[in-house]
Amino acid sequence: MKNEYKKTAVLFCIAFFFLGKSTLSAQTFAKDSIDLLLAAKGPGIERIQFLNNIAETLSDKNTQLAFDYAKLALTESEKNKQPKEKGFALNNLAWIKYRKGDFTAAFEYGTKALKWNDSIQNLPALAASYRCMGSVYNSQDNATKSIEYFLKDLTLHTQLNDQKSIGRALNNLSFTFLRGKMYDSALLYTSKALVFNLTLKDDYLIAFAYRNAGDLSEVRKLSDSAKYYFNLSVQYAKKIKSLQLQLTALYRIGRILNSELKYKESIPYLENALQLGMLMGAKSETALVYNLLGRAYEGIGNYKEAYLVQKKSSQLNDSLYQERSRSKLAEMQAKFEAERKESEINELKKEKEKEIEDSQKKTILNFSLMITMIVVIVLLINIWRKNKFKTATNILLQSQKEELEETLLLKDKVFSIISHDLRSPIASLNAVLPMLDPDSLDHETYHQLKLNLTKQVQNLNYVLENLLIWSRSRMKGVDTPELKDINLNKQASSSIGLLKGLADQKKITIQNQINTSLSIKADPQHFDIIIRNILLNSIKFTNEQGSINLYSKIENDQLAICIEDNGVGMNPAQIDRLFQLRTHFTTPGTQKEKGTGLGLLICAEYAAANNWEIKVESQIGKGTIFTIILSKTNK
Repeated sequence: MKNEYKKTAVLFCIAFFFLGKSTLSAQTFAKDSIDLLLAAKGPGIERIQFLNNIAETLSDKNTQLAFDYAKLALTESEKNKQPKEKGFALNNLAWIKYRKGDFTAAFEYGTKALKWNDSIQNLPALAASYRCMGSVYNSQDNATKSIEYFLKDLTLHTQLNDQKSIGRALNNLSFTFLRGKMYDSALLYTSKALVFNLTLKDDYLIAFAYRNAGDLSEVRKLSDSAKYYFNLSVQYAKKIKSLQLQLTALYRIGRILNSELKYKESIPYLENALQLGMLMGAKSETALVYNLLGRAYEGIGNYKEAYLVQKKSSQLNDSLYQERSRSKLAEMQAKFEAERKESEINELKKEKEKEIEDSQKKTILNFSLMITMIVVIVLLINIWRKNKFKTATNILLQSQKEELEETLLLKDKVFSIISHDLRSPIASLNAVLPMLDPDSLDHETYHQLKLNLTKQVQNLNYVLENLLIWSRSRMKGVDTPELKDINLNKQASSSIGLLKGLADQKKITIQNQINTSLSIKADPQHFDIIIRNILLNSIKFTNEQGSINLYSKIENDQLAICIEDNGVGMNPAQIDRLFQLRTHFTTPGTQKEKGTGLGLLICAEYAAANNWEIKVESQIGKGTIFTIILSKTNK
C-alpha cells in the first residue's frame, strides 16, 4: 500500500509537465520536480523504492528519463545490498528497453531479471519478469514462447491475488494470440480482459483492452468498430497520461484511414502519434508512423513531404536493424538456456550429495533390508521359474493339441473326399459303362450317356488333381515359385481352353478381356492353378447361358486380375468362410454339381506363397467377382 501511495505522488508530479508545456520545458520541469522529491529522500531502501517507482511510471512516457532512474536504482540497490529492489530495477530496465524498441538489450536485462528474481524467490518481481520476457518474445514473432511466459505471469499473479497484474496478463495474452493469428483464443482473452478490467476500473488496463479489441476488429475487417475501440483507447490513455498507449492507438486509426483512402483524415492522427513517439524515444513505433505518414502525404499529392518522411523512416529503420537482429537474440537465448541447464545440473549434484549423505547414515538399516530383499527375490525367482515352466508346458500342450486337431481335421477331410466325392463318380461310371452298347441304344441316348460320362470323368479328374495338389501342399508346403516371364492374357487363355468343355455343357460363355500387353514375372503353374480353380467355381455356380468375364485393372497402384460371373452369388457370412480350413464348406452347383471345397483353399495357399491377395465381392442373385491382386514385386 505504501508503494501505491508513492506511485500516486510520482504520477501527480509528472502530470504537470504534460499540461500546456512544450516538450523541452516539460521534460526539464519534470526532471527538476522529481529531483527535488528525490533529494528529500535519505539514503537507503526508501530512496531506491522511490527510484524504481519513478522508472516504472515513466516507462511509457519518457523512456530515456525512465532508463536513467532505473539504472540509478540498480546501482544503489547493489551498493546497499537490497536484493528485492535489484530485481525490480532489472525488470524496469528490461521493460524500458522494450519500450524503446531495443529488443536485444531488453532480452539481456530480462534474462538477468528472471534469473535473479527466481534465485531469491521474489514472486511479485518474478511474475513481472515473466511478463517482460513474454513481451520480448512477442516482438520477435515467437508466439509460442511468448504465450508460455504470459501464462506463467497470469498463474503467478493469480496465486498472489494481484488483480491489476491479472488484468494486465489477460491483455498481454489477448495481444499475443492475435499477433500469432490464433483468432479464436484472441477473441476469448480479449473478451475476458475487457470484462475484468472494466470491473477493476483501471484506466490503463481498460485502454490496453480497448486497443486489443480494435486490433481484433481490424483483423476481422470491421473498420468502423476498430476505429471506435481505438478512439476509446486514446481517451482512457489520455486520462492516465500514457504516451505509449496514445501513440499505438493513434497510428492504428491512421493506418485504417489510409486503407480507406481517407488520407486527409489520417494525417492529424499520424502527426500526433509522431510527436508522441519522438517524445518517448520509441524508435520502432516512430519508424512505423513515418512510413504511414509518407503514404498519407503521397495519397494527397504532397510528394515533397512524402519523400522527407519516407527518408526519415528509412534512416530510422537502418538504425533499428542491429537492435532487431534475431541472430544475436538467438545467441543470447542459447546462452541463457545453457546457464539454466547448468544451474539445474548443479541443483541435481547438490541433491545427489545429500542422498549419499543420507545413505551413509542409514547403512545398517539398508543392509538388513537388502538381505531381506535378496531372500524374497530368491523365493520369487523360484516361484517365477516354476510358473514359467508350467506356462511353457501349457503353451506346448496347447500347440500340440491344435496341431493334432488340424491333423484329425485333415484326415477327416481326406476320407470324406475319398468316400464321397471320389466314390460317387466311380460308382456312377461302374453302373453306366456296361450299358454303353451302341447296338442296343438309340443314337440320342448313346450321345447323352457319353456326354454325362465325359462330364463325370472330367469332374473326377479335377477332384483328383486338386486332392493331389492340396495333399502335397499340406505335407511339404507350397513349392517355391519359379519365376518366369508370362503373358497374363495367354496364360489365362490356356486355363480357359482346359475348362471350355465344362462351360459349353452349361452354354456358359467365357470372355478373356485381360490386356494383351500385360506381362509379369510369376510361376506359370501357380497362376494356372489359381485361375483354373476360380473358373471351376464360377462355372459351377453360374446358370445355363450365363457368362464369365476375365479382365485386368489397376487397384491401389497394383495390378489385379478379375474373374466376374453372373451366377447365384454369396452372402457375407459365406464369403468370410471361404478360405479357412475349419470353416470351409461346399455347396452343390446350379446343376447339382458336387465339389470337394478344396479349390478355393488351394487358391488361398498359392496366392499367399506368391505374395498375392484374393478379394471377393458378391451379391445374392447377381454374381461374384474374384480379384487377384498381384504384388508390386511381380510387375
